[in-house]
Amino acid sequence: MASAGAANDESRRFDGWEIRPRQRMLIVHGELVRTGSRAFDVLLALAQRPGQVVGKADLLDAAWPGLVVEENNLSVQISTLRKLLGPEAIVNISGVGYRLTSLPEQVGLPVAPPAGSPEFDVDRAMPELVGRETELQILGPRLGVAPLLNIVGTGGVGKTVLARALLATTRTSWRDGVHWIDLDAVPPGPPLLPLVAHTLGVLADDDALTHGDVLRSLSRLQALVVLDNCEHLAEAVADCLAPLLREAPGLRWLATSQQPLSLAGEELHRLAPLQVAAPDADAAQHRRCSAMALFTRRAASAELDDDECLGRAMDICRALDGLPLALEIAAARVATLGLRAVHEQLSSLLLMRHRRRDAPARHHSLDDTYAWSYGLLTPSEQQLFLSLQPFQDGFTLAQAQRLAADDEADAGTVADTLAALLDKSLVQRTPLGASAKPSRYRLFESAREFARLQLQAADEHEAVQKRHAEVVAATVDAAWPELLGSRDADWAARYLPERANVGAALTWACGSDDPALLARLVTACVLIDSFRDCESDSTVRGIPLALLRRAPPALRARACVELGWAYFLHGNHQLAAELIEQAVQDSEATGDARCTFLSLTRRIRLFGGRPGGQERAQALWQRLMAIEAAKVPLRLKIYCQSTVGRHFGDLTTLEQLQHLAQLARQAGFDAQAAICLTNLTDELLLQGRYAEVVAATAELLRGDADRLRLHAFVSFNQAHALLRLGRVDEAREAARRVLRAMPGQAHTVIDLFALVAAQEARWRDAALMVGCSGRIQRERDWGADPAEAALIDETLKALREALGPAERERLFDLGATMAVADVLALADLA
Repeated sequence: MASAGAANDESRRFDGWEIRPRQRMLIVHGELVRTGSRAFDVLLALAQRPGQVVGKADLLDAAWPGLVVEENNLSVQISTLRKLLGPEAIVNISGVGYRLTSLPEQVGLPVAPPAGSPEFDVDRAMPELVGRETELQILGPRLGVAPLLNIVGTGGVGKTVLARALLATTRTSWRDGVHWIDLDAVPPGPPLLPLVAHTLGVLADDDALTHGDVLRSLSRLQALVVLDNCEHLAEAVADCLAPLLREAPGLRWLATSQQPLSLAGEELHRLAPLQVAAPDADAAQHRRCSAMALFTRRAASAELDDDECLGRAMDICRALDGLPLALEIAAARVATLGLRAVHEQLSSLLLMRHRRRDAPARHHSLDDTYAWSYGLLTPSEQQLFLSLQPFQDGFTLAQAQRLAADDEADAGTVADTLAALLDKSLVQRTPLGASAKPSRYRLFESAREFARLQLQAADEHEAVQKRHAEVVAATVDAAWPELLGSRDADWAARYLPERANVGAALTWACGSDDPALLARLVTACVLIDSFRDCESDSTVRGIPLALLRRAPPALRARACVELGWAYFLHGNHQLAAELIEQAVQDSEATGDARCTFLSLTRRIRLFGGRPGGQERAQALWQRLMAIEAAKVPLRLKIYCQSTVGRHFGDLTTLEQLQHLAQLARQAGFDAQAAICLTNLTDELLLQGRYAEVVAATAELLRGDADRLRLHAFVSFNQAHALLRLGRVDEAREAARRVLRAMPGQAHTVIDLFALVAAQEARWRDAALMVGCSGRIQRERDWGADPAEAALIDETLKALREALGPAERERLFDLGATMAVADVLALADLA
């Protein structure tokens, strides 16, 4: 008969006897003894989990697989084994199962320290722990002081390993020992007091003692007891410990669980995943974070030495949320597949399997871990958990309620259910600081992947994504009007955290047949990206414009004015003009003065920068000025003046620009203030006040480093001024900042160094650069700002004086065919 433990066929030695699964031999005191097949299978099942309680059902399955037999058959085999090994070798835990009291003679600490073991080897336990020094410092002094210390956290976060390390480092002497009880395989139902009493040596095999006798006996003990893996028996554990905490003060308890036990005297420590460095951290910070420390130690790979491989490793750590179990599994895959392969396949490995034989079944994979946790939820908790799957980078309670509640009464129920998921460690609270409002919650990426698979299996994923998109749209509907009157900091705190959710919802909406939903999400997505001063991926994600054009005019106007501006900044001026013209028409038709004002401002900017567009821009300026001033918020007025007013209005002096910047700063419009000051440096450039430009741009560059686009324009003006001052090397470094932040602005940098080449009489290089830049400007229908235009004119004038028309045109044409990288190399900027 095939043994239930055949997968683990290593021989095991115990005190006075040895079991050899492969040969199916039992050796007692050096002699081979005969035992029946059923008894051998029972003993093997017990020997594979020494010191742990093995349920009767598991033992019956091991010895009689696929058969239904009476429990007394098991009692017969246990009796046979006791005759061979000794009457105390196997103890009965009434109503639960049996436990092998003998400990294996093997090197190294067992995965789960055996019940009743009084000592733990520090040198053997500590190498298992990586990145938990802070927890040891916090919890070490509380171990044995707190009546009940409960380490709570999601599956795979390392609760058991930390508990082992805590026992290994404790120096407290316990008269009646240290005892470890692994509840993993203990089934629900029977009370736990008999198991605890047996482990602490109070009860014999029979149940002669009354409940009161047991409590009185336990009350005389001084011991530390660990209850590992309590979550599936939380109520039973609480029922067991409640009287013991009152009547047995000499006992101290250390629990590990996915949820609190809610007992008086319980000290709760929520165990977070290991630390993962921020994406923008430097290499040294990446190497110091605890998640990387665990991953690299387990991977033990020389591949992690260079920066590129370090980046892959950090991507893995971040995608796995710093969960130790996930990192262990991924590191094991690195040893066989290599770092690059694991990095490339990460999305398909989020629930990858573990290959450690000594790991409990629920830790063989993240899928097993989540299946265990998910199975402990109530139906309403399961439903909410799955519904939260599409949220990326977190969600608020209000969003969860909007997602799952039909009325106000339901909203309270959803709040309670979310609190339960938080308690059970399937939902995490996102740390945003004590003053952050509202609180945000999230699912780990591996939890989201598990939920996605459950939804797909139930054919519910599409419906959940649709509901998510609707909730996200409702969350950000007010983003556009609120930005017009809100301080930057307030608006950013409310809406920037929603960027990932908006992107996910927009991706779904692009494939839907809901033009209104699409328009709402396009507006929010581009607006958030614009506020962040980064290029919006909406220009490359393939927004279905035909679907967008079917949206209601009021929604379409806002979507078109924002998306059109994104296309303008991306370089597609033709599509930008079409979309913004649509916004002008829609906003005028619906009487939306704010959107009309913004649309006209941007339409003027498009015409004002195009050859021959000045006259049309001036006509649009007159229409814009006819809008009633009271209907236009201050932010839009400042935006208009700083964007086009200095070219078409009466904003002409530096003092006026400074006043505008001050006005914006006082209103909390920090980004607008920075734009006004950037425009001020434009004016300084035109006036030839280059030293002042260098000083002003240096001050601006010390501001918010996340505003990459603004910093690129500031760096360009700084490079321009430095070149005029003859500080070419410094100008080259400023130009590199422009290229790093906005590669699409390479032609403006080329224009700068075309002038340098002309000043150095490198006529061929200068002409090639002018030809390349001219091609890009024609492709993008680009119109240079006054300072830039003056610089280009100066270069062209020098080339006309140095080169004949034929040679000049030949070099211009040749430059127009060159790659940008090759042209930048001429300026030592490649």
